[in-house]
Amino acid sequence: MANGELGAIMRYPVKGLRGVEMASATVDAQNMLSDDRRYVLATSASLGQGGLDGWARKRNFLQLVNTPKLAELGIDYDDATTTLTIARNGRAICKGNLEDAMGRTVIEDFLTAFLKNDVAGSPKIMSVPGTHFGDSEPPYISLLNRDSIKDFGDRIASQYVDPMRFRGNFLVDGLPAWSELEWAENQSITIGDVPFRMIHPITRCKATTINPDNAQSDINVPVLLRKGMNHLFMGVYLEATGTGTLKAGDKITVG
Repeated sequence: MANGELGAIMRYPVKGLRGVEMASATVDAQNMLSDDRRYVLATSASLGQGGLDGWARKRNFLQLVNTPKLAELGIDYDDATTTLTIARNGRAICKGNLEDAMGRTVIEDFLTAFLKNDVAGSPKIMSVPGTHFGDSEPPYISLLNRDSIKDFGDRIASQYVDPMRFRGNFLVDGLPAWSELEWAENQSITIGDVPFRMIHPITRCKATTINPDNAQSDINVPVLLRKGMNHLFMGVYLEATGTGTLKAGDKITVG
């Protein structure tokens, strides 16, 4: 049995944009966190003529792997009003209610100008009721062990590696580095009073090469993971098997 602590809870209301830290989160069985990856950015060129009527693979959307300039933008998000605020260099640029046509247009007009040299077509904010756009269709929640990331930075990358590169939901402390990769499939993980089951490790792609602070590709994470660890994993996917509320500081029990 290993024990750790939930250090931070993150969600990413618009896939491809930065995350927002949550003081607490209500978890429902077999669901992602509320409003996590609820919205996506796409163009007619990226999505095609078929439109969007359900979950689709990440290659269909604007994200860091194909539009690294998105990393230059900060965000704030009010779930009560579904209002997104976009900031650049620490200054709020625009905001709009993502469930309102005019609010979406305000955000889309800014993104069209901001990305005019980077994407073909005009970015549109899209959503599908009841759908979350995680990297896989099942509603998994991602967990990152910050000690694993620190060890990767110290021993393999030889520089600080920001956990935000990996866009995790749960950032945990106090677990031995890389111990999460030893968890068995379907193993029981309890965070606070909420039960989860282990799904599988997360394979990392070249999106993690992008520095979340300056939008530059500066660390080839997949290559270094392969050379230093003989795998491409950082973090794991969990599935909630119960319902409850979590907050930073909640204990994690494995086993």
